[in-house]
Amino acid sequence: MNKPSSRDLEAFMAIAEELSFRRAAERLFLDQSALSRRMQHLEDVLGYQLIFRTTREVMLTEAGRAYYEEVRPAMNALFRAGEVAKRAADGKTGRLKLGYMSFAATEVMPHAVHAFSDLYPEVAMELAYQRTHAQKIALSRGEIDVGYMLGPFENPQYDKLEVASEQLVAVIPMDHWLSTRPSVTLADLAECKLILGSLDQWDSFRLLIDDVFSNAGLNVKVAYEPSNTLGILGLVSRGLGVSIYVEGLMRFQPQRVMFKPISDCTTRIQTLLCWNRANQSIALRNFTKLARQFQTQART
Repeated sequence: MNKPSSRDLEAFMAIAEELSFRRAAERLFLDQSALSRRMQHLEDVLGYQLIFRTTREVMLTEAGRAYYEEVRPAMNALFRAGEVAKRAADGKTGRLKLGYMSFAATEVMPHAVHAFSDLYPEVAMELAYQRTHAQKIALSRGEIDVGYMLGPFENPQYDKLEVASEQLVAVIPMDHWLSTRPSVTLADLAECKLILGSLDQWDSFRLLIDDVFSNAGLNVKVAYEPSNTLGILGLVSRGLGVSIYVEGLMRFQPQRVMFKPISDCTTRIQTLLCWNRANQSIALRNFTKLARQFQTQART
């Protein structure tokens, strides 16, 4: 048994709503003869008349009115489905799972999320705070689509983009003996009690700090190991020690602490945006495209 085609149904809907073959044909960008053929084909398939047409008017038959009321919701749903699918194909809907670590949390990640949500407000974003090593595992398992992590990272399975390169600075209490100096040295810091992020949450950064001091022939005394940035700042502000952080934190101007450049430290902290090459998500593609635009703007 033949079934009505979507083109025939579209023709019927236009005629039923316009009650004019001329206006219906213009609406569908057809000539009237083609529209008439579609209408005739639909009535032949159904086996009964839907449209009564004279030289002066077009009317729906009783069967035509009943058919229109039943077909209209389905055609509207079909149209909406096409629009929804088109938005998904353009990356305007969907979901993006984003991982980030502490150094990206203050500026890089919020800036990108704000810009992306303005352009793609219907894309749901899931943000997950994760240390660098955890992000690498989450990417490999498909638990996140993209992550802001500590560099370097070399793996042919993943694409990457450097989004920040920052100097290390000392974070010092206001009344500390180093507070009056314009800058400090690694040797100065080695004499102090250090407050550094805990090994379980800051593993990559802690290894990097160990390398910085050991390369200078120095040992560090870690007094406290809070798990997050707020804990670090709170302990430093109470005079319990000094810390080392990236310069981006200075823009937030936290109270009761000051920042000093480390004159003999040339190490820079690299923040990377990384994602799996095999991930074909349109939302991911749009997000990384935006990140590349930010990178280009920063260089010009």
